[in-house]
Amino acid sequence: MNQEFDYIIAGAGASGLSLALYMLEEPALKNKQILILDKHAKNSNDRTWCFWQKETSPFDQILHASWNELYFHSPVFSKVLEIQPYHYKMLRSRDFYGFCFGKIKESKNITFVQEEIQEIKDDGTVICESQMFKGSYVFNSAFVSIPKTKGKHHLLQHFKGWFIKSEKPVFDPNRPVLMDFRIDQKGDCRFMYVLPKNEYQALVEYTIFSANLLQEEEYESALEKYCLEELKLESYEIEETEYGVIPMTNEPIPKTQSGRVINIGTAGGHTKASTGYTFAFIQKKCRKIASNLAENKLPLEGLDSKFDKHLLYDSIFLRVLSEKNFPAWRVFSELFEKLPPKTVFDFLDENTDLLTDIRVMNSTHIPTFLKAALKEIF
Repeated sequence: MNQEFDYIIAGAGASGLSLALYMLEEPALKNKQILILDKHAKNSNDRTWCFWQKETSPFDQILHASWNELYFHSPVFSKVLEIQPYHYKMLRSRDFYGFCFGKIKESKNITFVQEEIQEIKDDGTVICESQMFKGSYVFNSAFVSIPKTKGKHHLLQHFKGWFIKSEKPVFDPNRPVLMDFRIDQKGDCRFMYVLPKNEYQALVEYTIFSANLLQEEEYESALEKYCLEELKLESYEIEETEYGVIPMTNEPIPKTQSGRVINIGTAGGHTKASTGYTFAFIQKKCRKIASNLAENKLPLEGLDSKFDKHLLYDSIFLRVLSEKNFPAWRVFSELFEKLPPKTVFDFLDENTDLLTDIRVMNSTHIPTFLKAALKEIF
């Protein structure tokens, strides 16, 4: 096997495989030799990605489901949100992996090697269990290193989900539940969401924003209670489970390890700090990296500005969550009660002008957010 490659993609997850797909779309890269490394075969359903998009994506044909209406519930406000021109999309990883590897197998310039990565050196050398490879560029999503600096916020989005099959038709396949805050918050930001496949099957997931993880039985107990009390499910089968942890931090995450080693995905700071959403941001970043390479530019050229207002907004919200002076559920409730859903999604998607930003800020509890903003700035 050729041990030297133009590009090495370390990690065949959402960011690594998305980058490979966008590379395949660039005619200028068709003769570049690309290596993908991962210790797993990537043939299981190890996670589910949910994201909203206005535009189409390469993965629309393999979506598990897609909706343009969503339920939102809080203790004081409930509404069906019509989110056009957005679509809320659900993609299961098994389908994603199968689709990406199908494209890769059809290509002539991408090689996949299933082997555990032990080290990535600054010169582009990747050391695996039994062999070494070298790339002109290495795109790393395999090693996530987030420093902890005093004064920065470090929360976690952690979740446990059940894929449920009910004996009775209880789910509305046309209207999933985006957020349901009508559960015990226990001093944190906690909500359920329900993503139905049909009237009998759905993903029910318990999500928490907090500094610490829960014991396994706490996730299980909350899911059991919600299924019984809110969904009125007396008998059901748990077909699959999933669990995950996503960092929510305003800590500056290094975009590179060296001039040759570029961090992508969560390892490259592509996770939105205030929500934990990653998949849609990965698509934007990886598409731009592939385009830069095709135009003989530096991989990260044009990706990050010197001042990003959304980083400040994220930091302010993380402070509000951390200080717990105002219930987090009220923040989301006020946003969706006072603003059109499109405006909220535009803001969370980092696609708003300053006037819209001010409109969003005015819909929240101004004293709480103003105090948090002054602390962040000064």
